[in-house]
Amino acid sequence: MQVERTLRFCYRMSLVFSEPVQKHQFTLRMIPQSDTRQQIADCKVTLEPACALQEGVDSFGNQYVYGEIAQPHSAFCVEVCGVARLAGKTAVLCQESQMPLAPYRFASQYTRAGDALRAYYAQNGQRAGEGAYAFAARLNHQIYQDMTYVQGVTDIHTTAEEAFSSRQGVCQDYAHIMLALCRMADIPSRYVVGMMQGEGYSHAWVEVCADKRWYGMDPTNDKMADDTYIKISHGRDYQDCIVNRGTFCGAGTQTQQVRVVVTDE
Repeated sequence: MQVERTLRFCYRMSLVFSEPVQKHQFTLRMIPQSDTRQQIADCKVTLEPACALQEGVDSFGNQYVYGEIAQPHSAFCVEVCGVARLAGKTAVLCQESQMPLAPYRFASQYTRAGDALRAYYAQNGQRAGEGAYAFAARLNHQIYQDMTYVQGVTDIHTTAEEAFSSRQGVCQDYAHIMLALCRMADIPSRYVVGMMQGEGYSHAWVEVCADKRWYGMDPTNDKMADDTYIKISHGRDYQDCIVNRGTFCGAGTQTQQVRVVVTDE
């Protein structure tokens, strides 16, 4: 892999509980994975309160860690920091022998098309003789033009159809809409969670399988995923890439904060 850029990243997530909790079991998908586009090095996971961690890989090939904090605690913080060496816009090989493409061809919980998306596809769907890559690239730009980025009008449970009906949403919604439309054309496509150069939050985009390669496309920013993007995980939709899943014993509420910083090394 020819490295074009080296980025240092730090993904910090914190939970504050209104009352102490205990027996807190969690699974975290916050660890970037190495592939033919990016190589991850010096990756370190830090927890407060500290506890033993186990590692695993899910059915989509995403790395995760899990553990349990038995003692009472009022806050939980995890930080994942490391270095990513990027090869620009290089696509990732689409190896169906390792992961069948079928799950990425069909509608999932958040990508089922309704009347609004079906009508949109009738106007902007794949044209005769148009390849998968060319169609997806055109769609990437079209969604960017036809949607308006607005925070607070959708939430993590909003479907592609609901977001498109209002023509407003955030990166998760843009990605779900593009997935729905690509799958209507029988083009394997998957939801991606990752980080972009700068400071803020995590980001979501899409990977489309064309010519036996996965190409990253970002309809929120009308861009191809280049050497400013670090991928963390992928799946059929948001549900497969939830960063933090957990249970605990205790009453009260929890408040979550996320801060992502990606800089040139």
